[in-house]
Amino acid sequence: MNFSTGKKNRAIGALEVTPLVDVVFLLLIFFLLTATYVKNPNIDIDLPKASSQELFPKNKDVTIAVKRDGTVKVDKDTVTMKELESYLKNRLKKSGKEAVVIVKADKGARHGKVVSIMDMAKRVGYSRLAIAVNTPNASGGDE
Repeated sequence: MNFSTGKKNRAIGALEVTPLVDVVFLLLIFFLLTATYVKNPNIDIDLPKASSQELFPKNKDVTIAVKRDGTVKVDKDTVTMKELESYLKNRLKKSGKEAVVIVKADKGARHGKVVSIMDMAKRVGYSRLAIAVNTPNASGGDE
C-alpha cells in the first residue's frame, strides 16, 4: 500500500524562490519611492528664464539694472548703493506704495547684490518686488 499524500519527494531544507523574489521586488519599489533625488549642483543652470511673466504698469514702476560686474543703474545712470537708497525713498513719495521695484539682473551678476537691492527696497517701504526674466522663444529653445 502506498499512502502517499501526493507531494513529490522534496529535499529537507529546500527554499521556495517565488516568495523571496516577491519580497525583493517589494523592497526595490519601497526604496525607489522613498529615495530623494538631488540634482547635481555642478550642472550649469540658467535661472533668469521663465515661461510666464506678470506685466506691471509702466508709469509707476522702478527699474533697477544690475550688470555682471556689479554696477547698478537706475534710469541709465550708474549709482552707488547709498544713492540708490535715496532715489528709492524719493521715488516712493511720488509713486506711492503700489509701485513695483523691478530688478533686471544679468545672469552673471552676484546673487548677494540682487538680494541687498531687494532688501533695501523693502526697508524703504516698497511692498511689491519683481525680477525681470527672459521668456524662452516659441520653439521651446533658449535664446
